[in-house]
Amino acid sequence: MDELVAKVKEKLDLRQAQSIELTYSQRVPSEEVFIDNANVDIMTTPLELIVDMFKINFENDWVRWIAKGFEYDINFRFEVSTQISKFIPLRMIRDWPCLFVVDAIRPMYVIDGSHITRGDIASKPDKAIIVLTNKQKLTSDAEDIVSYKDIQLQVRNDEECIWQK
Repeated sequence: MDELVAKVKEKLDLRQAQSIELTYSQRVPSEEVFIDNANVDIMTTPLELIVDMFKINFENDWVRWIAKGFEYDINFRFEVSTQISKFIPLRMIRDWPCLFVVDAIRPMYVIDGSHITRGDIASKPDKAIIVLTNKQKLTSDAEDIVSYKDIQLQVRNDEECIWQK
């Protein structure tokens, strides 16, 4: 029995370390991807998929597949272009169990609160994108850290995207 437990643990440890990169296409991958990989990167994520995910449109096969991945505790990473990033709702960036990454190197984050402090910015990785509303203000120390860490600020008029209205 100990041998079986050791093999299962070995398989789980291997799975935790494995990642796969997939390109969004009309053909949805199988659930086998979730058995072998704990980390799934969706390359060139289109706006259509983001909108369908936000609306939880299960008529979209990819949305159903991604929801199944959440059941497997998959760490999803969605790579988007700079232009697409401006259409991702703040609630998705903040609350969904996934990471949106712009141009393969800039993870997106939302910070709550009316005043963003040095500590808020310092806790984010270098080259990150922080999405703010025009009602949020940075302290002077936070502005220094933004410059030092090459963090890009994306300021929006409100929390909703154009397509949500």
